[in-house]
Amino acid sequence: MKQVVCTHAAADPATTVQVIDAPEPVCPERGVVVAVAARPINPADLLLLQGRHVFTPDYPAPVGIEGAGRVVEVGAHSRLQVGALVAIPFGGTWRERMAFADDDLLPLPSSFDPEQAAMLSVNPVTAAGLLEGVPKGACIALNAGTSAVSALVLSLCRARGIAALAVVRDAASAEALRARGAHAVVVDGPDLRASLRAAAPAPITRALDAVAGDASGRLLEALDEGGELVVYGLLGDDRVRLPATQVVFRDVTVRGYSRLRALKALPPARRVELTAELVALVASGELASTVEARYPLDAVAEALAHHERPGRRGKILLTS
Repeated sequence: MKQVVCTHAAADPATTVQVIDAPEPVCPERGVVVAVAARPINPADLLLLQGRHVFTPDYPAPVGIEGAGRVVEVGAHSRLQVGALVAIPFGGTWRERMAFADDDLLPLPSSFDPEQAAMLSVNPVTAAGLLEGVPKGACIALNAGTSAVSALVLSLCRARGIAALAVVRDAASAEALRARGAHAVVVDGPDLRASLRAAAPAPITRALDAVAGDASGRLLEALDEGGELVVYGLLGDDRVRLPATQVVFRDVTVRGYSRLRALKALPPARRVELTAELVALVASGELASTVEARYPLDAVAEALAHHERPGRRGKILLTS
């Protein structure tokens, strides 16, 4: 059975991977074996390959944080059936077959697009998790406004009646982001607080930071009292820099966000409800992800090189 592993960390992720012949998975009694059909390359995968992830693996290490496939074997006490389509939210998905407990998977309608299913567990779940607890009528701000996660956050905000203020590096994308669901689009800079406050139709109660570095501090300053800054990415820096006066003298909260930790913490009923909402929005096209290219597992190095090309406009998938 083919499996992609990371042999070491390096700046060029295409040089860090190897395809090996791995043992077949053993089906658990209360679980299943899944034949993985598709797996996207995500920024978090690159953090592992480049040695920038908080987790330091033992090499050779499995790679892949999401995917989707169909059940090909069921345990004696599994609730799932052979042929069921499932999204895989973790586990080293860059391999042909995997074993899971039932509760680790997200069961999906059989007719759902397997490629979209493969991209459901990270970006859409992250976007939904970042908005968990934000009520209708609230106002949030988010930076990296043109990123894939931000696009999904904007769509969810529109669907849920939340005003979203998108922060970007330049105004070229403003029209497209407003069409996606942004209430307003603001160019980042030293006067970000004033610009966001002027555009906000209500107090800014949550700010979503995908960039880190000084960008974190600018978003923190824009929050209203009682608001929270949620740091979920490090696109611009490996450190978060905040003005000490904002932390000491204001009633604001700073916290991190881990998609998998948040997903596992959801009550089972809410997890089912959230999955159904995301499936419906993806099926409608609202949250559908664009695929730019597909590569077999054997061509993983070429797929990673493609992922790093300037101007890429969609996801790179590793397919069976």
